[in-house]
Amino acid sequence: MEQPIRLYFLCIQNRCRSQIAEAFARHHGGENVIAESAGLETGDIHPYTIEVMKEIGIDISSKNSKKIDMKTFMQSKVIIKLCEQVNEKCPIVPFAIKNVQWDIADPLTHMGRLEDVRAARDEIELKVIELLRGVGVPMLND
Repeated sequence: MEQPIRLYFLCIQNRCRSQIAEAFARHHGGENVIAESAGLETGDIHPYTIEVMKEIGIDISSKNSKKIDMKTFMQSKVIIKLCEQVNEKCPIVPFAIKNVQWDIADPLTHMGRLEDVRAARDEIELKVIELLRGVGVPMLND
């Protein structure tokens, strides 16, 4: 088997979007990917994030919010920024690393409704599947 591809999903707080993306990359890519996520800041994973993933059979309740790690950043093959703020504040991505920008609206802004988190989850899953296919990762749950 080929070496797994390392993906690094970044967001501001690593409490929702990047956690969802990491979980979908692992779910769909399995051992073909090393998926990690982090934030420029840390904050607790939002309960809605755990709830919407549990609804579709993916348990992320044991995950923790993590701050960006430069070693992981530099070892990644693809850096995926899930929000515009990260693009503005994130370290420069070297040319050897694929740089992907998604700009998915934060579903937890203002009053943060569960249905908004579900919609973001569904959008992120489609983008993760498209990303995995685009970098040639065999899909497990297609």
